[in-house]
Amino acid sequence: MLRSRHIAQAAAMPLRAAPMRPRTPYRLPPISLRTASTSAPRGPNILLNAGLAAGVCAAAAAAYYYETLASPSASSEPAALGGDTFEINLGSGRRRQTHTFTRLSEGACEAKLTEHEASHAVGRAGNPVMRWDRNWVGSNEPCEDRSAVDLVPRARSARDMSWGLGAWFGSSPDPSGEVPGDNQGAREGQKDIVLFSIIDGHGGWATSELLSKVLHPTLTLSLAALQAGVVPGNEGWVSSMLDKVNPAKWFSGPVWTQENVTKAISTAYTQLDDNITQTPVRLIPTLRTSNPEGQPTPRQTLAALALPADNGACSLSAVVDAEEGDLYVAIAGDCRAVAGWEKEGVWRCDVLSEDQMGENEREVQRMRKEHSGEEDTVIMRGRVHGGLQPTRAFGDASYKWTQGQAAVICDAMQAEGMKARRPRPLSKTPPYVTARPEITHRKIKGENGEKLRFMIMATDGLWDRITSEESTLLVASYLAHPTHSEIHKSTLPTKFPLTASPEPRPYPAEPLPGSAEKSNGTWVYEGDKNAATHLIRNSLGGGDRKGRNELLSVTGETTRWLRDDITVT
Repeated sequence: MLRSRHIAQAAAMPLRAAPMRPRTPYRLPPISLRTASTSAPRGPNILLNAGLAAGVCAAAAAAYYYETLASPSASSEPAALGGDTFEINLGSGRRRQTHTFTRLSEGACEAKLTEHEASHAVGRAGNPVMRWDRNWVGSNEPCEDRSAVDLVPRARSARDMSWGLGAWFGSSPDPSGEVPGDNQGAREGQKDIVLFSIIDGHGGWATSELLSKVLHPTLTLSLAALQAGVVPGNEGWVSSMLDKVNPAKWFSGPVWTQENVTKAISTAYTQLDDNITQTPVRLIPTLRTSNPEGQPTPRQTLAALALPADNGACSLSAVVDAEEGDLYVAIAGDCRAVAGWEKEGVWRCDVLSEDQMGENEREVQRMRKEHSGEEDTVIMRGRVHGGLQPTRAFGDASYKWTQGQAAVICDAMQAEGMKARRPRPLSKTPPYVTARPEITHRKIKGENGEKLRFMIMATDGLWDRITSEESTLLVASYLAHPTHSEIHKSTLPTKFPLTASPEPRPYPAEPLPGSAEKSNGTWVYEGDKNAATHLIRNSLGGGDRKGRNELLSVTGETTRWLRDDITVT
């Protein structure tokens, strides 16, 4: 969960300090990126970096997968058992199956619930983000969810740049690494950009793992190129950069606008997905190359790069622009972002993204329009071709390749001992799935006295179990009292009133807190130091501690029938 700097002091709480991932500054004039790389040159050429963005992402994919293909990370399993057993019944009639599990001890359940939590206080004057909390609890083995957080300190104001050659030849950053114009750190965060992403993998962990490493660098390159004067268009970065050397294209005007930032974010998403899914296609001709002694072989190279294309991942990204006071939220898939606004003790749930899936009528109509003549098959039983639930995602290339391309790549992967999806038999006019995001914009400073107190970003594992409005009230009440006796679900909306949204509620518009459908059970406040843990705890049964214990004790494939991977920031 992301907390805004506008949160009242009374809501502050002690932190369990968990530092950000160690990062080495990577300077891009006018934007500076902290990445996980061990070394990087200072003051690289912004034109070169923007132009090679696509190649960087493809190279990152190749390097990463040759390093880690054989050893995906898996979550550890608490060993302490409670001793007694319980049964889970799945299916009905002749297909009814009974599964028996050993109950974890209370301590082991708590350890599993808090094992991956992290909190970080940002502490940069001028940056509206006070702190972020993060946690995840896996269901798949290994967990297919991933997340990323990065802070990008800009060396120059976005307002300093405009169209023309001056955009390319801005001053390089100070060799000392200090950001100029910060008044000795008094307002060090006033030009910051903060990136948050939640990534929900499916069909494997490969796509989500790759995105956790390259999505933010790709977004940063796109934003850096924009500030240098490269406004992305339908033709992509290359054509935009060629325009910069054409005198007919030189004109003055603002570059860092809401419209252009939105384009830059969207372009980063679509071009990264193009690299992921089309690189294996471009390598198909190399399979005819005879190189038996070469390592890796062409087939091994193609198979390694095809894995993140074959797997899939939904992605949700938030871009916080401290200087302009802007918040951008990009969604491709069924993750969700929710903002909590407060005015005089009354709360408003602002749903910042809409679930893009086969049950969403708006997405159904979009896909039927894009695939004329396939209206009866493009969405079947609420899924793309009856198979994939999200309608937008990275990877999932079997829904993006032709049947011929998919067959060749599938055969190559299987020959290397990898699982691969077979070509889609109903595929006629691919691509059917896109990573083109929908992007929502908000000003961080509210109107009419409203204050943005927090934002919740989570994979659908959380939203399968609680609603957007319930999550808003859970965090609002948690900020007031992390430790409290149980509160009945019907009582919470009376203690923390929720005002109606002025706009239509996006899909899915579920029953509101306090309604008959949402009044059974209790919420718990067990003193969590991490707001993400508080949300996950309540999503796994709330006051039903026995039910929570059983959900956390189940292992193996049965787990996926009861709960999904849950990741919250």
